[in-house]
Amino acid sequence: MTTSANSITVKALNIVQSAMKEIGALAGGETPSNEDQNDVLQKLQRLIDSMNARLPMVYNVNFTQFTLLANQSPTTIGPGGDFDINQRPVDIDSIGLYLDSSSTPVEIFLNKRDQQWWAAQTIKSLTSSLPTDFYYSPDWPLGSIYFWPIPTATHNVLLQFRTVLTEYTGYAQNFSLPPGYWDAIVYMLAVSICPIFERTASPELVALMKASMKAIQVNNISSPRLSSDAPSGNGSNDCRPDYSFLTGMPQ
Repeated sequence: MTTSANSITVKALNIVQSAMKEIGALAGGETPSNEDQNDVLQKLQRLIDSMNARLPMVYNVNFTQFTLLANQSPTTIGPGGDFDINQRPVDIDSIGLYLDSSSTPVEIFLNKRDQQWWAAQTIKSLTSSLPTDFYYSPDWPLGSIYFWPIPTATHNVLLQFRTVLTEYTGYAQNFSLPPGYWDAIVYMLAVSICPIFERTASPELVALMKASMKAIQVNNISSPRLSSDAPSGNGSNDCRPDYSFLTGMPQ
């Protein structure tokens, strides 16, 4: 795993031991038993899997370019799919279609559609040189992207989707964490393993967990863009799509 100079790298065993110490299931200098290590590691894997499924816990989105094949529907995405990436995306936020026949490529934004729209399409096999819409079905283990109309020519497309945390597969695995995630994972794991060790999470531990979760969610959640139908009367633009209610400042 590639890490930057200021990134935080932690081993799975360090997180397991830290969480056990937070609830008093492990004293300083002690080593957890193999059974306890396995139980807590599985909880850690489940925790990260749950975090990856929740939008407020996702720290970034990727813009990745792929080659869209002609006369194919659906286009699969995920490990070994037509669009080959490490993990099937939970969602696809946008797709841009590149028209690069000239010296200056032009990107056309495709309309993102939902399952009701796709179900209402009476000619799903309609073809055209250029698609105008897409519907994403998050199948498993590969997601399915339905471009409509089905393109009859090969194009490059730019997909926007969430960046997820890498899941631990072993105790010695190094794990690179964005800022704030170390605390959140340790405290969330500590609270989740309390039933295993027949303990109750203290109010202090729960407060630390909530504070650490809030610290990363505030960074990850974007302010919705709002506008008002009421005129201001001052002749200026009444819409403020750049205003963030989280900070009280323009974005």
